[in-house]
Amino acid sequence: MRIYTSTLLLATLTGCPVAMEPEPYNLSSEFYTWECADYQDYTEVHVSTESCDTTVEFIVAELHLIDGTVQKTNLKTDYEGSCQWEESFLLADEYCMHVEGVALTAWSQ
Repeated sequence: MRIYTSTLLLATLTGCPVAMEPEPYNLSSEFYTWECADYQDYTEVHVSTESCDTTVEFIVAELHLIDGTVQKTNLKTDYEGSCQWEESFLLADEYCMHVEGVALTAWSQ
């Protein structure tokens, strides 16, 4: 316990930064796009947004189906420093008519 207290006191006195947890920010639909396409064997829902904010750690997409089911995935960038975030949901048993909508949440420092 003494070592922990000493370490915490030393970090506070020396000004070492404390790791902060990212905070969620719901994005309004004007800041992202999604499109749905039915194919013979599957349905694809593609989601994309653009953010060059360096404090954004990850972006989560939620796919809402009309039966109340929600699926989630992380959007990805092609390379570090890219501003384009995107990902696709692949559905085997649903069609575009079953998709109610998509919601995005950015997690940022």
